[in-house]
Amino acid sequence: MFKQYIKFVVVIAFLPISVYCQINNNNIQPILKVLSEGLRNKDMKLVRKTFAEDISISAEMGVGTNNLLETILEHVDFESVELSPGPIQTGKDTIYVNVRFILQQGKPQESIIAFDSENKILFIDYFDRLFGQSRYRKSSLAAVIPFKQEGQSIILAVKLNNSDRLLSFLLDTGADGMAIKKSLADSLDIKPNYTQNANIVGGRTQVSISSGNTVYLTDSLSLTGQNMAIFDKIRNNLDGIIGLNLIKRYITRIDFDDQKIYLYSFGDYHYAGNDVMVPVRMHRALIVVPSELGITETQSVMGNFLFDTGANYSLIAFSNFVREKQLLQTGFKPESIGTTVSLGHSTPVCHGKAYELRIGNIIKNNIPVTLQASALNSPSHDNGIDGSIGIQFWSMYNLTVDLLRKEIHLTPRE
Repeated sequence: MFKQYIKFVVVIAFLPISVYCQINNNNIQPILKVLSEGLRNKDMKLVRKTFAEDISISAEMGVGTNNLLETILEHVDFESVELSPGPIQTGKDTIYVNVRFILQQGKPQESIIAFDSENKILFIDYFDRLFGQSRYRKSSLAAVIPFKQEGQSIILAVKLNNSDRLLSFLLDTGADGMAIKKSLADSLDIKPNYTQNANIVGGRTQVSISSGNTVYLTDSLSLTGQNMAIFDKIRNNLDGIIGLNLIKRYITRIDFDDQKIYLYSFGDYHYAGNDVMVPVRMHRALIVVPSELGITETQSVMGNFLFDTGANYSLIAFSNFVREKQLLQTGFKPESIGTTVSLGHSTPVCHGKAYELRIGNIIKNNIPVTLQASALNSPSHDNGIDGSIGIQFWSMYNLTVDLLRKEIHLTPRE
């Protein structure tokens, strides 16, 4: 996989950063020394000691960076990492330094390394470039994909493998990959290769996976070598699901007004002047949005919620989070009681209105919420995810997702 990306490695011109501060080089040199030793000895544990928890390599974050780091250590022989001459630069909560990677073979590679306030590495531009990405080169339009809306859901027209049949796939950012309805998979002779566990609302289940599929999104854009989970049913009787497959490859602008998705290469993309930036992070290969939920006027809690365009609601809080924060004991008044069903698993829920939801600088009042109310010992989502923000919220904005910079930009719709 790695060798096909080598041709993208280029020496880039560093962009000026407007804000400067006086930082002692002694704060950075020990980190670079540890990084040098780890890279030279191909010691993954030592290299990761220099990394922040939310380190990114290319568009992968969290545990997803492990495979990419292993690939780098396998294919690149490092001698050292040297601090380049010049001022250390800073942005909000981030320190940027110019360095030079000295390789045992080949030319030295200039790079920017970004550190957080605790002197842990947030990204290394040279590592991004090894996989064909850089936040410092010019971004360009790669493709435009039309979509239609059913309700508020985003529906893409796709073709699979050698079939000319036009299929309807849901764009579901709450899923890390693709899925297909079993009856359709049978008719297209798409067969499972293995099984694996998958998270669902209310618990976990085991699903069958078909590998090596090609998905055609336009005449000029296709995704090859795709794994697809095979489900008995897909919501609203759709044919399948596309998860983060596009968003991990491109800066993705979803324009609900034009009903088009614009895909741009990762790089120095320029946003509209009236957009609002929301920082995000990755948890187990899914996008999480730190948010503040004001369940009543006097009671608010912080939570990490999935960015989930495939969920047909505004916000749901998962049962572990509801119990931990005692959301049903805060004065919240349910308007109705029901159940949610995901892959056959049923979870009791309470529906009502929350006083407000704060995402970055965006504040929405009187927002519909669903609180899971399952029993203490029932299965639940991973503890790192507290709930999900669905399409009824996100479709109020045209939005751009840039995973390389860990940002979603929201523009109010006309």
